[in-house]
Amino acid sequence: MSRENVEVARQAFEAFQQKDIDRFLSYIHPEVEWYPRLGEVDGTHHGHDAVRVWWAGLFEVFPDWSLTIREVRDLDDFVLFHVGVAASGAGSGVGVDEHFWQVAEIKGGRIVWYRVCLIEQEALEAVGLSE
Repeated sequence: MSRENVEVARQAFEAFQQKDIDRFLSYIHPEVEWYPRLGEVDGTHHGHDAVRVWWAGLFEVFPDWSLTIREVRDLDDFVLFHVGVAASGAGSGVGVDEHFWQVAEIKGGRIVWYRVCLIEQEALEAVGLSE
């Protein structure tokens, strides 16, 4: 099953990169728990409507937000991505160039839980693992 989970995550990632929200959401469970990069600021998002609001806000502030996969790790029910991001602020033009870890739990071919972490150890601990 885990190979299929990696493929679901890759397809969702591809839809995100293409800025295709409807296709992206087809890989996301309607009742997903979504902890984005700035989750500590704007909290957890639950469900498709909340993910749409998050999506719109992200691309409003960073219209050229782009992720590059550095590593993908199969963790059975979870998939871990190490990604790099490049973007520029819409109003300020200030650039973003950083990397972080994304972890997603996949059940029944859809992402049911998603979280962004700043370091690998945090991502592993979020799914009950250690290095």
